[in-house]
Amino acid sequence: MLRWTRSAEMSASEPLSPSPVRSGKEGSWDPGPFLNPELSLLEFQKRVLALAEDENVPLLERLRFLAIVAANLDEFYMVRVAALKSRIPVQLDEHADDGLDKVEQMARIVETVADIVARSGRCYSECLGELKAAGVRICRWTDLDTDQKRILRAECENDLKPELTPLAMTLSPGHPLPHLAHMSLSLAVVFRASTDDRPHLAQLELPCSTGRFLKVPGAQYDVIPVEEVVRGNLDMVYRDATVSDAYVFRVTRGGELNLDEASTDDLLEAVAVASVNRYANPAIRLEVERGMPAFVRELLLESMRRDSVAGEILVSPVETQEVDGLLDLRCLMELKLPDVARLTFPPLKTVDPIPAGTSMFDLIRGGDLLLHHPFQSFDASVVRFIREAADDPAVTVIKITLYRVGSPSGIVDALLDAANAGKRVVAFVELKARFDEDQNVTWAKALEAAGANVVYGMVGLKNHAKVSLIVRREDGKLRSYVHVGTGNYNSRSGRQYTDLSLFSARPELASDISDLFNGLTGSSLPPTGLTRGALTAPHQLLPTFIENIQREAANAATGLPAGIRAKLNGLSDPEIVEALYEASAAGVDIDLVVRGICTLRPGVPGISDRIRVRSVLGRFLEHSRIYRFENAGSPLYFIGSSDMRPRNLRRRVELLVPVLDSVSCSRLDEILERYIGDECAWDLMATGSYEQQTPGSSRAQDFFATRS
Repeated sequence: MLRWTRSAEMSASEPLSPSPVRSGKEGSWDPGPFLNPELSLLEFQKRVLALAEDENVPLLERLRFLAIVAANLDEFYMVRVAALKSRIPVQLDEHADDGLDKVEQMARIVETVADIVARSGRCYSECLGELKAAGVRICRWTDLDTDQKRILRAECENDLKPELTPLAMTLSPGHPLPHLAHMSLSLAVVFRASTDDRPHLAQLELPCSTGRFLKVPGAQYDVIPVEEVVRGNLDMVYRDATVSDAYVFRVTRGGELNLDEASTDDLLEAVAVASVNRYANPAIRLEVERGMPAFVRELLLESMRRDSVAGEILVSPVETQEVDGLLDLRCLMELKLPDVARLTFPPLKTVDPIPAGTSMFDLIRGGDLLLHHPFQSFDASVVRFIREAADDPAVTVIKITLYRVGSPSGIVDALLDAANAGKRVVAFVELKARFDEDQNVTWAKALEAAGANVVYGMVGLKNHAKVSLIVRREDGKLRSYVHVGTGNYNSRSGRQYTDLSLFSARPELASDISDLFNGLTGSSLPPTGLTRGALTAPHQLLPTFIENIQREAANAATGLPAGIRAKLNGLSDPEIVEALYEASAAGVDIDLVVRGICTLRPGVPGISDRIRVRSVLGRFLEHSRIYRFENAGSPLYFIGSSDMRPRNLRRRVELLVPVLDSVSCSRLDEILERYIGDECAWDLMATGSYEQQTPGSSRAQDFFATRS
């Protein structure tokens, strides 16, 4: 095993970690062999934000990227920061040896997030000017004329006021501090009961049923945030008091389910209850409007502390985020802009990969079919595959794994029709898919009611595999057809994410998939492995990855062709990273396209100088996973659901399948080559920062969108 040492070519003035870190020896400093996983995730947010800041990106898309950054930060706090700050032991096995202790790590997170929030505010302000030029204003109450205010005041009286309930923020036996709702916008209202009275404070949660924006009367596209309307009409709520001011704020709570899987008798009901109770989790972030007085912030923080169980998670003043402009930029997704081509990306002309009048089963019998979504239509292939199976009288059995299917869902509709028609439908519905629990519970109950056999999950594991198996009677014999994807059975993500689908009737692959389903439904234990070429986690995939990487190292050492190319969403498993370091040191050239988290330090002389890590971002979320091992001139190709993260390799059921036919392998080579050579890709430096040589969104995506 390699011993990590500072390269002589790296001076102490060029820190590898985000800030100088102490080591065991006085006056020395060791950055550690791994990049920090939390800071790596925040670097991804910076790259998304750079697309929002790019003036060459169409305006509506810039707003969409701002909304994505806001949503990603919410999830970062709900999951990663909540785990870091919790006093309850939480398994965060991506905490590699990066040299940062917990206190230093939180300090760097706070600093980095503050920079992202500030940049987002500036970008939003710039976009406001472009919006105005396009004929759209996001107005304040003071921007409106008398007639507009009159009309909106009446709307407030009828549609908003009935949902408003002020809650006094005071410590008295009859008025405990209110529970600050998770992710809801509220006003902190400062008022006086009389002119000589002291100031009082109340929380006023804003209604969400009307959406974030209200249409400005007399304007085609102008809107006004709901908080501006409520703030401008607080005298409706405080008729016998004087309101001096009101400030917008929002609280974020931890996002984990408090679920004891091993002790529950009914996982379906337990997940349903736990997903509701999640919103009572401890608070971990406070966002406030800039200008909120210190005493108001302190009362909010005090309420959050008292709301936590035994002070389990504390939000200190330094971790309170002060926001310029609009709070919660996720709402920018709601904006309606004029139908002008320059304001958005050109429409994607997806290709229907199935010839008209052709049965998918006939097509797949002729050979494996590899498709690249969204450039080749997801609905016209994957959804059609399940729909044809549901409608085909020759189909007897449909088996499928469901992780995030969305709503509405053409896939689930087809499964319901198949079950109602008397076909055998077997669905493994992963109830613990984070933040999709409620929807998955609903789908599981619907499928059960239709007569499908539904499996809910495994204790301690999530089923993340994306696979379906269709059994069809042909000429008196049963033939199996398989679909394996890198993405979910979700039409919306099928249009917004880049993913791969493999359709096959190969007997050996169908047998592997049949064995996988039989293990998932016939046992409460995870699969130990497959025997005909497909690979599963949590027991088989990690050692096979290591074996393939080590074989490349051995081939390089003996002069045989060697190389590793991969495209994935995350790389943070320490064993995988160490194996890649060993392979690089042995002379293996390694090209990785890693969209998000990456704890591997590339470019360190003697250790990782043969490893290049790039990140590609564009109008579509990169989501496909491809693994290619040179294998002494006989390359091995795999696609599937798994990234190289501990959760994928150790705590999930995952599936990778080999791609064997020459046409599909050539297509995978082309995809890898385009993404590795993308002129607008971001290169990961040994410091953990990223550099982009050519600004803009992915040229690889542009190529496939144009060619397809």
